[in-house]
Amino acid sequence: MPENNNRFEVEIDRSAAWVTLCQGAEGNTLAPPDMSALGQAIEDAGRDPSVKIVVVRGEGDDFCLGRRIVPGVKRPALARDFRERVADAILGVYEHLRATPVPVMTAVQGRAKGFGCAFTAQSDITIAEVNSLFSMPEMDTNLPPTLAISACLPKMPAKIILDMVLTRDEIDGKTACQHGLVTRTVPEGELDTAVEAYVAKLADRDRDALIAIKEYMRLAPTMDLAGQARYGANLIAVEMTSQGD
Repeated sequence: MPENNNRFEVEIDRSAAWVTLCQGAEGNTLAPPDMSALGQAIEDAGRDPSVKIVVVRGEGDDFCLGRRIVPGVKRPALARDFRERVADAILGVYEHLRATPVPVMTAVQGRAKGFGCAFTAQSDITIAEVNSLFSMPEMDTNLPPTLAISACLPKMPAKIILDMVLTRDEIDGKTACQHGLVTRTVPEGELDTAVEAYVAKLADRDRDALIAIKEYMRLAPTMDLAGQARYGANLIAVEMTSQGD
């Protein structure tokens, strides 16, 4: 069982790892050390042989309001220090999400701002309440959110991302779904039920097959059409022969 952190909790139950951001009163914000611990915990949970999906959710009114600013800790003055203290932690989370062998789902209610929005983009599946709100407001302080943009680019049209970054406007769950940030939306108050139903659909699926799908979806977009087909054929051949008669 992965260790818990005071910013999040991990529980493995019903073939799923449930990762809950547990500082709802603070908007489930995360400082760079919290991000590093969260990313590692997600990957570790996904490597548990009993786990077929990792679900990340937030308690309270909002999923995640972004990076936590710790009182007394100033923004690094040197580019190298910023990279080591902040950027590497954020990029590390993205890498952990990609390296988690099984699908990672985000369940979003309320607001997902900044890092919370980027985290949602990097997850494999997102179920969100239709009235949830997504934004990248970093340019409010003239900080170019290039890391968040890098998380969104594989999933969303570039012009939509640019519009969100420049205007700092929020988009709702329905709009986010139309632009590829969200997989599906549900009415307000029905998020938990929808997530439980989704997890139940995977409970009796072969874990290795789920791992193969995640791997294919991660690598195939970088290949040409022939490479996609050949790689897909290899993966399905391995899965079919490993299952036996």
